Amino acid sequence: MRTLKECEEYLLNIPKFKKKTLLSDTQKFYELLGSPAKGVPKIHVAGTNGKGSTCFYTAKILKKHGLKVGLFTSPHLVTMRERFVFDDEMITESEFIAVFEKILAKCEMYDEEEKARMHPSFFEFLFLMFMEWMQMKDADACVLETGLGGLLDATNIFEKPAVCVICSIGIDHIEQLGGTIEEIAEQKAGIIKENVPVVYLDNGEAVNGIIEETAKKRHSDCFRLSESCISGLSLGKKQIAFSLNYDYDNVEYVHDLSICLNTSAAYQRINSSLAIITSKIFLGKDFDENKTRLALKEESFKGRFEEIAPDIFVDGAHNEDALGRLFETLRTKEEKKTLIFGACRDKEYKKMVSMISESKLFDTVIFTRINSSRAVDADTLIDTVSEKNGIVFKTSDSFKEAIVLAKETGNTVYIAGSLYLVGEAEEYFGN
Repeated sequence: MRTLKECEEYLLNIPKFKKKTLLSDTQKFYELLGSPAKGVPKIHVAGTNGKGSTCFYTAKILKKHGLKVGLFTSPHLVTMRERFVFDDEMITESEFIAVFEKILAKCEMYDEEEKARMHPSFFEFLFLMFMEWMQMKDADACVLETGLGGLLDATNIFEKPAVCVICSIGIDHIEQLGGTIEEIAEQKAGIIKENVPVVYLDNGEAVNGIIEETAKKRHSDCFRLSESCISGLSLGKKQIAFSLNYDYDNVEYVHDLSICLNTSAAYQRINSSLAIITSKIFLGKDFDENKTRLALKEESFKGRFEEIAPDIFVDGAHNEDALGRLFETLRTKEEKKTLIFGACRDKEYKKMVSMISESKLFDTVIFTRINSSRAVDADTLIDTVSEKNGIVFKTSDSFKEAIVLAKETGNTVYIAGSLYLVGEAEEYFGN
C-alpha cells in the first residue's frame, strides 16, 4: 500500500511519460472503470474566473437543502486532497490512496505502447479518482469544475448533466484556448449539452452571442445573469450584503432575495448569484430561500479574499480580469496597503504589473519569485515597471522574505498574482 506522498509523487510525474489524451480516450477509460457515479446528477461549471467560487457556493446551497454533495475543484493550494470534497469534508488520506490504487490498477492493464496513449493525464487521473470516490460515497449530486477550457476538458465526458454554468470569461491560457475572447468563449461553450439548461454571466455581446447560439443549436434554455440583477451592495469589513432580483421569461424567478456573504470581496456577489440561479434550476420546487441564505452565510472559498492572518489577505487573482475584480474591492478599503505579487511566465504579467502601478492602490509593492518552474523572477517583474506613481517597489527571493518586508510597512498586506503564491501563503500561515 502506497503512502499519500507516494501517490502525489506519481501523479506529479505523469507528464514525464504521458502523451496528449483525447477526450474519447478519457471516456473509454471511464467506461473501463465501470462508469462510476454515472447516474448521479451533475452540475458542470466552466469559465475563466469565478468558477471555483461558483462551484463552492452551489455545493453549500445543495447541502443545506439536505443533499449529499461532492465537489471537484482545481487547482489545490497545499494538498491535492483539497480538490475532493464531500459534505464539506475533504477526502481522507486512506480514501485518496484507495481510489488512486484503483485507477492505477487499470493503467497497468495496458502494454507500454498503449499506456502512453491511454494513461490518464495528471488532471484526468484526479478527475477519475473523484468519480470513483463519489461512487463510494453514494452522492446525491456532484458539482464539477472544468480544469481548462470546456470543450476538450476531461470533465466534459457526460452527455446529460443537470445544469451547465459559464462564469466570467476573459483572456487566459491563450496557447491552449486561442488568442481572442471569441475563441475562448467557443471553448467554454463546449460544455453546453442537448436540452440541458445553461446559466451564464453576461460577458458582453460577442461572448453572449456565442453562448446563446450554441445553446440554441442544442435546444437548451438560457439563463443570463446581468449585473443589473444585483442591487443594494453593502460592503463591510468582514461581510458583504446585496439583493438578487432575477426574472426569467417575465416570470418571477428569484425576487428580492437578500443575501449576506462571509467575505468582504465584492466580486463574490456575482459568483454566489450564479450559484443561486443554478441551485434554483437544479432543485426546482424544492428550492428554499431561507436555506439558501443560511448556506451562503457560512464560510467562503479558501484563497479568495481570505484573511489568513490579522490584516493579511490572500486572493487568487492570477490574470487581468481577476486582478481588476480584486481592485474593485480594494478601492473601498481606506487603509494603507502593501501588495506581495508573484506570477507565472505564461500569464500576461507585464499587463498585470501595469495595472498595479496605474491603480495607485498600494504604498508598497513587493515582487517575489513563486515556488514553481513556471515562475517569473522578481527582478524581471520590477524591470517591467514603467511608471512608479509614488509606489515603493521592492524585490524578494522567496515568500518568507516577502512577508517579512511586508510586515515592516505596517500596512494591511494583500497577496495575489498566482495561486501558487496563495498556496505558499496558506502553508506558511498553517492553514
